Order: sequence, then C-alpha cells, then structure tokens
Amino acid sequence: MKFQMVIEWEEQMKETIYSIPINESFELQDGSCPVCRLHNRLIEDSLEYTLSPAMMEPDVRAKTNRRGFCPEHMALLLKRRNRLPLALVLETHLIWLIENPKTLSDGQDCYICDRVEGFLQAYYKNILYLWKTESDFRDKWYTQSGFCREHTAGLASCASKNLTRRESARFLAELQDKIKAELSDMSESLKVFIKSFDHRFTDVPLGEHAKSVERAAKFLGAHEQAPW
Repeated sequence: MKFQMVIEWEEQMKETIYSIPINESFELQDGSCPVCRLHNRLIEDSLEYTLSPAMMEPDVRAKTNRRGFCPEHMALLLKRRNRLPLALVLETHLIWLIENPKTLSDGQDCYICDRVEGFLQAYYKNILYLWKTESDFRDKWYTQSGFCREHTAGLASCASKNLTRRESARFLAELQDKIKAELSDMSESLKVFIKSFDHRFTDVPLGEHAKSVERAAKFLGAHEQAPW
C-alpha cells in the first residue's frame, strides 16, 4: 500500500512539473503556436544542460560521446561561447568516433534532438491529460488560435495513441477546426500583403499583414534558431 502511494505521488509530481510550463505557454494569446514556445524552451534548456556540470556525469557523457550533435544544435552550442565544457564534450566524442569508425557512415544522430524529443512527447501527453481533466485548461485551449504544422501532427499522433476513440475524435475535430481557421486567416493576410504591391494600394498600411509571409512559412515548417 505504501509503495503504491509512492508511485501515485511520483506520477502527480510528474504531471505538476509538466503542467506548469504548459499552462504558462497556453496563457499567452499572441497568435503563435503554444507548443513551439514549449519546444523552444526545451531546446534552450538542453543547450544549457549540455554545457553545465551535468556534462561531467558519466551517463550524460556516454550519451554525448555516442550521439554527438546535429549541425543545427552544434551551431547553437558554438554561439554560447562556453568553450571549455564544449571542448571536453567534443574531445571525448571524437575519441569515441576514432574507436567506432563504422558509425561515421551511419545517419546523423544528436543528443540534444533526442533529449528534446523525449520531453516533447511528455508535453504532448500532458496537454491531452489537461485537456481531458482540467476545465481551466480547456478554456485556454479553446481560445488558442495558433498551432504550427509540426506540432499539430505531434498532438494528433499522440491523441490517437493515448485517448479513447471517442475522445480522440473530439480532440482531433477541435484541433482541425483551429487549423482551418488559422489557414483561412493566413491566406487572407497573404492576400492583403500581395495586394500591397499593386500601385493602387501602396498607401494602405499593412500592419500585422507585413509579416504574413514569415507567419505562413513558420506554419509550414520554417524554423528560426531557438530561442525565438
């Protein structure tokens, strides 16, 4: 009985740890993707973690040695100008490659990509949990308008695996309605932007439509270097 209580307490702690940043992200109403905000925070945290004292831990070092870093995250690590810890991580990674040369012909792996993806999957599950159980969160969910294509697919995949058939159908219907509204709004905004190149409308202020191209590109998969 006591062991069961410990397990339940640990599960509640996990839900709390994940639900705090989720609620914070969904409280913002700026038209951008709330999961992108979570994703970018994960990248930033993972960059800091990789160059923190944690990189001296044997289990962390074993992972960075074996996986290394993708070009995008290597560039972000270099931008931090924290040279000594990065040098230590790269030195032992190169030694591992010398000892395991066959891995050089394998596909590119990345410690930060794997770490971020693991946490992101937990965020997806907890978003669904909050959507299903918390009325306050559902209010935030309903008023959110912006979801990017990548994280729409992630939420949809997670819903199909972790909700009942009825719950999943309801969640996906709500998500699709949001995306249709978002696409329509982006399309209209692009029309206004395109129209501004007509000499008859050059004096009309663009306002938020001036960023319509960037907005559509981000939805369709373009990423700026984190953090945004």
